Amino acid sequence: MVIMKHDFQFFNIQRLTELYEKEVRHLMQAHQKNQVKETIDVDEPEEGGDPLTAEEVEEKERLLEEGFSTWSRRDFNTFLRACEKYGRNDIKSIATEMEGKTEEEVERYAKAFKERYKELNDYDRIIKNIERGEARISRKDEIMKAIGKKLDRYKNPWLELKVQYGQNKGKLYNEDCDRFMICMVHKLGYGNWDELKAAFRTSPLFRFDWFVKSRTTQELARRCDTLIRLIEKENQEFDERERQARKEKKLAKSGTTPLKRGASGRQAMEGPSSLKKRKQLSMDDFVSSAR
Repeated sequence: MVIMKHDFQFFNIQRLTELYEKEVRHLMQAHQKNQVKETIDVDEPEEGGDPLTAEEVEEKERLLEEGFSTWSRRDFNTFLRACEKYGRNDIKSIATEMEGKTEEEVERYAKAFKERYKELNDYDRIIKNIERGEARISRKDEIMKAIGKKLDRYKNPWLELKVQYGQNKGKLYNEDCDRFMICMVHKLGYGNWDELKAAFRTSPLFRFDWFVKSRTTQELARRCDTLIRLIEKENQEFDERERQARKEKKLAKSGTTPLKRGASGRQAMEGPSSLKKRKQLSMDDFVSSAR
């Protein structure tokens, strides 16, 4: 038996090699003894290695079971691509990409990968690729939440939704097109540009809009990204106004109001004695002027 295991199969190579070498030494010694018995006037070889104990045999079998001998290089590469696509924690989705592997097998392998990925020869590159994929997933989730938050402010966003363009409205896309695009991305999911293009082509709203019907998926994606940036900015401003409104409401309930500028503000800052002195001085001035 020769130990030829790949790093991605996550065997305990060091311990298996120790047990294998001990087993080989014993087998070689036994083979030499058999040869000695067949010759004459030859000294018997010295005692060699001992055989594996029952505990060591059980340990070797356990270590072989703990590894992933049925996982090929192709399985490993498929697993990595699925991790980039769905994230390392979405075991169910990863399993759908793995041909011939059950969800339980994938879950056990994913756990070993998470704990022992540094044993892989090129683990730096592998992890960076997966992290980039997970960053894209996280960004996609942020986008979908931003769009959902925008749509929640309308009773019927398909008819009522408006975009705060500012200086970024552009001259090629109209409001109906942008409204439809935002609502459809919320329905289809961000990144499904082929489905978005098909929705524009089949919608009766754009039956005679040859401009939008002739846009490529890349052009639709760029327009969508522009709208998403506008929506995220609008959401931030909306949140800031809500925070300010809550703050003012809280101050009003506590009986504390911001000081007004001018005389009333100065009076609020002055104590009773100061006001009394100012009133006395004003009266003295009035008497003097009367005289």
